[in-house]
Amino acid sequence: MIGIKNRLAVRYAANRTKRIKKSIGFNDAIKSSETAVFLMPRMSMEFYLARSVVESLMRYFRRVVLLVTENMRELATYRSEVIVVSRVDESWLRLPSHDLISRLKHDKFDMAFDLSFSDDIFMSYLCRKSDARICAGFSKPGSDHYYDLQIMVPENRDMKKAYESLTNTIKMFKEK
Repeated sequence: MIGIKNRLAVRYAANRTKRIKKSIGFNDAIKSSETAVFLMPRMSMEFYLARSVVESLMRYFRRVVLLVTENMRELATYRSEVIVVSRVDESWLRLPSHDLISRLKHDKFDMAFDLSFSDDIFMSYLCRKSDARICAGFSKPGSDHYYDLQIMVPENRDMKKAYESLTNTIKMFKEK
């Protein structure tokens, strides 16, 4: 049952995020971005590594919001706003609820970062539905539907190097 539900969720999310590809001048869009939402991973090992990305990139944005799950709430010890996601924020397909999507859209972020290294359809879908000017995440199956900026994952799937690559990519644009 879970396999069928997951496949249905993936197909639903992919179809709901199809839209005309937007033409983005990454240089100007990233450099001028002032607000960012970081969708923190739900897996604890990924969460710990993703914290370094947030710590490194916070200084480049005027406003930073972290989206964390209830079980990771105490680990979000940054000087930023925090949105806590609970079971209530999931639909029956385990995708983000309409209310959660509306909360993110209301804030009008310049950038949305899905920091999940593993394939987490909830976070991928939420990243795209946030309507941020630029959605960034790791390259994984189906990621073309969700991210404007995809960070390549090393062949050996080294998470630490992948997170460093994401940090360095954004710094490259912001420090030009």
